[in-house]
Amino acid sequence: MAELTQVDNALLMVRGEVNESISFDSDGRPWRADHNHDWHRIALARMESRVSDGAIPDSRMMLVGVPSQRTMAVLVAGWMQDLAPEAWVTRRRLLETILELAVATLSRISARSSLEDLVSTQYEQMAGTAREHADELARRDQVEGEMRALALTDILTGLNNRRGFFIQAEHMFKLARRRHAGCAVIYADIDGLKLVNDQLGHEAGDQLIRDAAAVLRESVRDTDVLARVGGDEFVAFALDDAHPRVILSRLRENLHAFALMQERPYHLSISAGAVQCSPHGDKPLLDYVQQADREMYVQKRSRLH
Repeated sequence: MAELTQVDNALLMVRGEVNESISFDSDGRPWRADHNHDWHRIALARMESRVSDGAIPDSRMMLVGVPSQRTMAVLVAGWMQDLAPEAWVTRRRLLETILELAVATLSRISARSSLEDLVSTQYEQMAGTAREHADELARRDQVEGEMRALALTDILTGLNNRRGFFIQAEHMFKLARRRHAGCAVIYADIDGLKLVNDQLGHEAGDQLIRDAAAVLRESVRDTDVLARVGGDEFVAFALDDAHPRVILSRLRENLHAFALMQERPYHLSISAGAVQCSPHGDKPLLDYVQQADREMYVQKRSRLH
């Protein structure tokens, strides 16, 4: 405990088969403590469940009891200086683990006479605790990864959302500029989504959005970045594509194929505008996105007239 947590002093109180109050210093040297110890009262209160873990309003002290109900052991630890928040969390976990192992070990000392059994049991407990901690860390990494993915993903379509688009596309845009490579931005908008929502309901409107996303996904390459950035708006960034009109041509072909193959109570129509990004200059990606948006509206108006 002294080596892992750099504790300056501590009090361990154990009840049950073993009744002990032991004090430790910063070198881990123990000596028997009694009711005159400065921390005896707070340790006893935690043992009797009259206070909870962390009840000491001092950033230099920590109170831990195991188990939380019918507590068998309490550990009060102190440091000369205040603990940083990250150090507090780490040291608390260490103290909880140490206390659990200490209680298990003391209980077995009172019941077993075989040193081999004691060592084997301690090893298995420590190995089990290590596995549990490793599993917990892996689970947290997985959850954090899933949360990061959700933060960058549009739930309805599975495409990137606006934030996910700019995180990926900005990196590719800078790479293209360093290599003086061609790239393009395509901005697309679903025609008549409001009419479908009003006449057929929002479930049909959601299906229309998913259909549009599928057609757009088929129209760009796997290496391109595609995102839904609004209710009926999409944007794509294509690397090494010096002729963005090729993408618009693929989009028209895929829309025609969708109309022939899919039976829907609505007509899927998408207006799109595309701009080629200059490999030189310092114009930001957002400017090209806005330019492609304006180009899309020009195309939409020309089709309406």
